[in-house]
Amino acid sequence: MTDSCDIVRLSFPHMKSPLKTGCLALVCLFGPATFWIIRRQEMTYLNWFLALAVIVWALLFGAWYLVFGRAKTSRRFLNVFATLGGIVLIGFILSKTLKYEGSASGSSYPRFSWVWNAEKNDSGTTAELVQTELTGEDLRLLKAQGDSPEFLGPNRDGTFTQLTFNPDWNTEPPELLWRRPVGKAWSGFAVKGRMAVTQEQAGDAERVLCLDLFTGDAIWHHDNPETRLLLVKEENQGAAMGGDGPRSTPVIHRNHVYALGATGILNCLDLTGGDEKWTRNVITEFKGEVQKWGSANAPLVIESESILVVPGSDEPGATLVAFDLETGETRWTYQGNGASYSSPRLLTVAGVEMIISVNRHDVTGNLPESGEVLWTYPWPGSYPKVGQAVAAGENRLLFTASYGAGSPLIEVTPEQDGSWEVREIWKSTRLKTKFSSAFVVDGFAYGIDEGRLASIDLETGDKAWKNQKVGFGQQLLFGDTLLIQTERGPVITGPVGPDGFTELSRLEALDSMTWNVPTVAGRILLVRNDQEAACYLLPALK
Repeated sequence: MTDSCDIVRLSFPHMKSPLKTGCLALVCLFGPATFWIIRRQEMTYLNWFLALAVIVWALLFGAWYLVFGRAKTSRRFLNVFATLGGIVLIGFILSKTLKYEGSASGSSYPRFSWVWNAEKNDSGTTAELVQTELTGEDLRLLKAQGDSPEFLGPNRDGTFTQLTFNPDWNTEPPELLWRRPVGKAWSGFAVKGRMAVTQEQAGDAERVLCLDLFTGDAIWHHDNPETRLLLVKEENQGAAMGGDGPRSTPVIHRNHVYALGATGILNCLDLTGGDEKWTRNVITEFKGEVQKWGSANAPLVIESESILVVPGSDEPGATLVAFDLETGETRWTYQGNGASYSSPRLLTVAGVEMIISVNRHDVTGNLPESGEVLWTYPWPGSYPKVGQAVAAGENRLLFTASYGAGSPLIEVTPEQDGSWEVREIWKSTRLKTKFSSAFVVDGFAYGIDEGRLASIDLETGDKAWKNQKVGFGQQLLFGDTLLIQTERGPVITGPVGPDGFTELSRLEALDSMTWNVPTVAGRILLVRNDQEAACYLLPALK
């Protein structure tokens, strides 16, 4: 009796060999073709489809074997099911012996470890503080220190008008002042005087931590007990992909520290001793939902209104909330379509000062005194938007994001009747920032496009250049010199311009995945990731 799968051979005896060879060729080409198509898009979130493609590819090989294999049909089915059973058994064993520890990089590839490996101590006690010996009040450090109280510098855009240090580290390398363990967090440092403030996860408590800038010694800490992102967000919701701990960088204003935790707890603390002045929750108090990957927004201080503006939930509702700087009382709320992971900025657009807020599905211009919306630019997409708004002229704004959202340049113009016209100049996929922000200089925008430094022409949105791979790190611009915190840990510097970037110096500052923004306070460089922090004295300008 002829089995069903042998019908193909009996029906097409003369086409057996060409058909068999042609189908095998198509199956073999499926994998490389899928890989080439996905990689050509230059969007790393599509890499998840590679895993699906591998499964489909294996099934196609199995189907080809069932139809064209030489063994009897029963034997072919037995071989295929035995192979599938072996794969399922291996998967089951690995699921019991491996534990998921979030992303291995910004490309979202998973990181695993054996279940019997000791878990890292979140309180940062697994290693010792390493310090350079100082002789009293070291004059070198007193002359070198500076303040950096804001997220991404004084303009909250990662740009500084001039260099404060010598970027050539080949003949005079930076001097390590201290290195210490820290708890999990993607926060950066805010600095005032000798106070360097960051956040960390300490067991099941979120902690605001103040260190001595010169020595790395802890001066004070403030804990919010039983507060942890992964206690609120289940791992099957994807929260663990981004790791645990706070995400937001604190802001220092006068003698107060304002720090936003991953679950929405907003603390106002005394800079000198860490005493709590007031605390609010920008999520639960306004009936919101904790963001999937935790609140990552740096609070915005608007001194003229004596308010602190903080994004809220990513669900429709309190998208922006303004609190009184001194008392923490609610001054106003903007009821919008939900917040993103971007930090708001205070910019002057067409002569009018306004808060530019990149939200989950749109961008808004809000009046600082009331939160009233002047204009809205729809920017849909379910994926996160992280980069800050960038001024690109008197009334033009650039927004950049990854995940296929497209990076638009818009023009905002006031009308005589008091309304505002919003016009999209272009939308480009040539500058796709994922965790970082772009910056604009002399008609060109620069940033990290899916792990590589890139530039686009502001007139057209076309690519000017794309070169050095730095991973999903962060960057600061000093004049025409770029300082880059690479994702793998090293810090590099070099000149940047319309023709490209040239690496000048490299410092092996850290040696594991780093998404945190570096801080430069005068000539002192602070870097950190979810495991350790380090402080370097940069060489002086010649």
